[in-house]
Amino acid sequence: MRSKIATQIQDETPEEVRIFVRQYTDIVIRINQILQAKGYTQKDLAERMNKKPSEINKWLKGNHNLTLMTLAKLEAELGEPIIYISNERLRKKSRKQIA
Repeated sequence: MRSKIATQIQDETPEEVRIFVRQYTDIVIRINQILQAKGYTQKDLAERMNKKPSEINKWLKGNHNLTLMTLAKLEAELGEPIIYISNERLRKKSRKQIA
């Protein structure tokens, strides 16, 4: 059962903030999955990317707004995709817009 305050806060939270939080969480989970699968720690990733461990920690704690360039650098270093967009879904949308 949710408290009235929690419900009120959720009701007042703009949709774009909810989407941002969900997507950021998905990205952080994906990065952590890759790190675990490769046996890397955050410190290992920091060393590989020539970053301070505190910066990597900020990225993975949600205290930093990840840019597309940062995500691209992470993908390049980790050798795994972090964000996946279905091209099929995009093609279907494009066809509908053209018709």
